[in-house]
Amino acid sequence: MDNFDYNMWINKKIDELLNMNVKSNGIYDEEVIREYLIYSLSVQERRELFEFFKENTDDEELLKTLLKVLLDESEEYSNDSRYSAARIIPLFNVSLLKKYKKELTYAQNYTITNLKPFPKNIPDWLCD
Repeated sequence: MDNFDYNMWINKKIDELLNMNVKSNGIYDEEVIREYLIYSLSVQERRELFEFFKENTDDEELLKTLLKVLLDESEEYSNDSRYSAARIIPLFNVSLLKKYKKELTYAQNYTITNLKPFPKNIPDWLCD
């Protein structure tokens, strides 16, 4: 697959994802969210998936879904969605993040830096 074909394929995939329901009966579809995560940071020209996360940084149910993905240590999935979740979680409102201090502290102790939600600047509230 050459670069042109890849770009066509990725654009088609993103369009498909944007037309999927991220929620069913008010509950986020974890599989769809995982795909949003995987593709949200892969294409600089197509930022719609990343924008979805930025626009919902006050949605506690979405944060819970992202934490579930980040903390999923099974080998059933690639780590791409986990890496992306770690990058997106810090964008959430601090008041929401503080509710999940236990989970975030656990993730901060991962040996793989890309899985840490705060790889460089750990917030003071997380250390208290």
